[in-house]
Amino acid sequence: MKFLKKFFFYICNDPFWILEPLLKIFYNLFTETNLRNTFYKNKLDILLKTNKFKQDSDFDIYGPIKEKKNQYEPEIIDLARIYKLIKKKKPFTVLEFGVGYSTLVIAQAIYENRKYLKNNPKINKMRNTKMFKLYCVDTSKKWINNTRKKLPPHLKDIVNFSVSPVETILYNSEVCHKYKFIPDINPDFIYLDGPHPTDPIGKINNISFQCIERTPISADICFLESTLIPGSSILVDGRTNNVRFLKRNLKRKFSFKWDRVGDTTLITLKEKFLGKLNKNSSYINF
Repeated sequence: MKFLKKFFFYICNDPFWILEPLLKIFYNLFTETNLRNTFYKNKLDILLKTNKFKQDSDFDIYGPIKEKKNQYEPEIIDLARIYKLIKKKKPFTVLEFGVGYSTLVIAQAIYENRKYLKNNPKINKMRNTKMFKLYCVDTSKKWINNTRKKLPPHLKDIVNFSVSPVETILYNSEVCHKYKFIPDINPDFIYLDGPHPTDPIGKINNISFQCIERTPISADICFLESTLIPGSSILVDGRTNNVRFLKRNLKRKFSFKWDRVGDTTLITLKEKFLGKLNKNSSYINF
């Protein structure tokens, strides 16, 4: 009887949990295998100069909190996913919230896109002075310097770093946070994987992000929304509660594609382009 009650509860409220074991099997067989092949085929392990990667068995519910002072081990699937997405979408200006191994992988994908599109006449018709650049913002000088040291010479001119504190704020009467300073750019691809959950400073009615049960809720994209170019994309790593916050507060026509097994969400601005000068690669057939 208990089993039937539980079964019907999930069927009526969220059938994913009934199907999850089967979905994970197919995900491991197809998606993860493909991404692992992408990772090694494109020699991303050599780029990162490590053979030590995070395993599923390393899962720790307090890991993101405890590992604040330690270097995260790279996750093959996540890194291959962002690399593959950058190669596919060919964004011109990328903004990354948080730095780490992903910075190297994104920069490498941008470098390869730049080589591929170097002699394409359509590139010169783009109104973009920050073409093929990656701008990263993080709260920690330590991790920025650590990442900067890992950059090989061919990627150094692609990556730009900024240090900024993160403030606890109210946005539309909701408690959230934003970086105090972000690069003065108009990105067409944003990777949201920062800040660390406990980085935001300040309190609202004694509510702070020092409470480790509180999920990160970044509002930075809401401040950038009005100037984003149609076709722009946002990849959110995990942070499902943050995605739901964005879904409630973003006003323009965005699509939300949730990869529930892979724990990522791809958000795309689905609007007609503004004009022949204000386009990005999403509207150009390279």
